[in-house]
Amino acid sequence: MISQLFILTPRGDTVVSKDYRGDCPRGTADIFFRKLQTYGSDPPPIFSIETIHFIYIRRNKLYFVCTTKFNAAPAMCLELLTRVSNLCKDYCGVLTEESIRLNFVLVYEILDEAIDFGYGQTTTTEELKTCVYNDPVAVEGVTADIKGFRRLSAEEPGKKSKTRRQAPSSAPNKPISLRLKGDKKDRKNEIFIDLLERLTVLFDANGSVVRSEINGCIQMKSFLQGLPELRVGLNEDLNIGKGPQGISYGLTIDDCNFHECVKLDRFEDERTLILRPPDGEFTLMNYRISGNPQSALPFRTVLSIEDAHGDSRVDVIIRLDCDIPAKSHGSNIAVRIPLPKDTTSCAYELGAAGQTVEYKKEERVAHWKLSKVSGGLSYYCRLKLMMPDIAKVRQEVGPISLEFEVPMYVCSGLAIRFLRVLERGRNYVPFRWVRYITHSDSYVFRV
Repeated sequence: MISQLFILTPRGDTVVSKDYRGDCPRGTADIFFRKLQTYGSDPPPIFSIETIHFIYIRRNKLYFVCTTKFNAAPAMCLELLTRVSNLCKDYCGVLTEESIRLNFVLVYEILDEAIDFGYGQTTTTEELKTCVYNDPVAVEGVTADIKGFRRLSAEEPGKKSKTRRQAPSSAPNKPISLRLKGDKKDRKNEIFIDLLERLTVLFDANGSVVRSEINGCIQMKSFLQGLPELRVGLNEDLNIGKGPQGISYGLTIDDCNFHECVKLDRFEDERTLILRPPDGEFTLMNYRISGNPQSALPFRTVLSIEDAHGDSRVDVIIRLDCDIPAKSHGSNIAVRIPLPKDTTSCAYELGAAGQTVEYKKEERVAHWKLSKVSGGLSYYCRLKLMMPDIAKVRQEVGPISLEFEVPMYVCSGLAIRFLRVLERGRNYVPFRWVRYITHSDSYVFRV
């Protein structure tokens, strides 16, 4: 059970605050934010101050926080916060500070129905439709969530659709209660699929992979009229679990789980998922893959040191190789390079435009940021360090860590072969949009 639930902005302002049990003092939100700032860049999701336990998640720069004085299960509290954030996104359209402020009455109504006296009750979008009566206020001009979608053919996913230039509508950014309102010309029977993967990779000093793990999910958001039956086809050579001797053929995933609406009658034979999608956004499938991925890892780094500039200057050269196909690209790449503790100054030299370097003297860390990189190319950054003893450079520099996003590319090789919509008595052609995205979770190079 939880005692309080509140939503904070990145500045620490309380947008929504709900006290269910009245056993925590006032100003708990301020106490939480001040404590959060003391942890720096990597705060823990759960911590305690005296007798109060704080549990939080971060979604789109918003903090969803709950407090409790009881010995509650942390996983249950994190799951409850995740579902509350999903409810806010489904009913408000987008999950931003502006949407929460404009729809704070609706958010309070959702919290009243979803949680009763600190206990989670109904946390699904479809079941809350009969309990929520306030109309949402749609946020205009938000299009970030629909970038990167591609048209998916119903039968042959390998071939590009002739109407591929047509852009998806703004349906994912509309609240579910407003999706059928408005002009009939703007209504589209659409379904959106996101295949997301997060990489956890560790390289040794020679560039070999020490550890590799992929955590992926397939998320779906349906805007189809009626209750059609969907059939989603995955890779035909998909295997669940490795063989008795650790040898398997095709694409092998270690384990997976599915949404409760999925029927697995034809999954073993045809690798086809059958479902009737509920309202709102939901996770169709979660999966995990360990070991070397089927496709190439997106990035590799090579570090070299040149100390031919006297006794107090040394150059550290970082090369970033983009190993994805030439038709793909990476965006929002951030390279973090820890430098020796006795570094007095750091100058830099870049090889191309669209790059920046920021040196944080207090932390002795250089941040190299690239807005966009193309597949098959290499990029360079030269750091000119001034330090009293250059002999310590090789022992104290590194490890290098990366943060990135690669659209329309996944390392596992998992793909959506087809998506068919079956509905009797309805004569309409739905639009199918699919998007592949790879993110970094922990991408580290030892040097």
